[in-house]
Amino acid sequence: MDIAIVGRRAKVSDDMRQKIFDKMEKIEALAPRAKRAEVHVVHERNPRLSGEQERVEITLYDRVVIRSEASANDRVAALELAAARMVERLRKLHERRVHRHQTKVPLHAVPTRLPDEQPAAAVESVEAWEGAPEGSVREIPIDGTPIVIRSKTHKASPMSVADAIDQMELVGHDFFLFVDSESGLPSAVYRRRGWTYGVIHLETTAAEAEGEEGRRESA
Repeated sequence: MDIAIVGRRAKVSDDMRQKIFDKMEKIEALAPRAKRAEVHVVHERNPRLSGEQERVEITLYDRVVIRSEASANDRVAALELAAARMVERLRKLHERRVHRHQTKVPLHAVPTRLPDEQPAAAVESVEAWEGAPEGSVREIPIDGTPIVIRSKTHKASPMSVADAIDQMELVGHDFFLFVDSESGLPSAVYRRRGWTYGVIHLETTAAEAEGEEGRRESA
């Protein structure tokens, strides 16, 4: 596995590089098909992040992208945490694949509105989304306000709900947007309390779709 080590606002010493290689050797044993990995060592200058100014991000590139990160007051501690989270993520993925055909994923279909169970977690996931692979990005200002909406468009192939849950767990987010291969609808899976998940399907009525198409043509 090729390993790229990148320092952002930080110089990575030879000793730190060796520690990274040692950790990645253990991770590679759990992900033998991974061809490439990136490890970012980041120093945050924001004084409000005192105690968490050193961050390590680990990204594995296989058929899917697997990501973990951690912050601490020193780089070695951040590396230990990030590596432990990556190992846990890989083990959960392995367990899910082994038991997928033996047990059903606890899943709940819900209305087209996110529940109020974990609003903070949802916000954290949106922030974590900044680390997702780059797609088409644009900023949308809202007239009369200082608010700017950052919009990203990503290419994606339809997938099953179970595959979407796997993708969500791999990148460590609390929700994942996808196109359901069974229904063809834009959908989202998200974590609920415990080891259960929810799925949201968005369906537009024919009348609404025709009205939207007419507005686009007249614009």
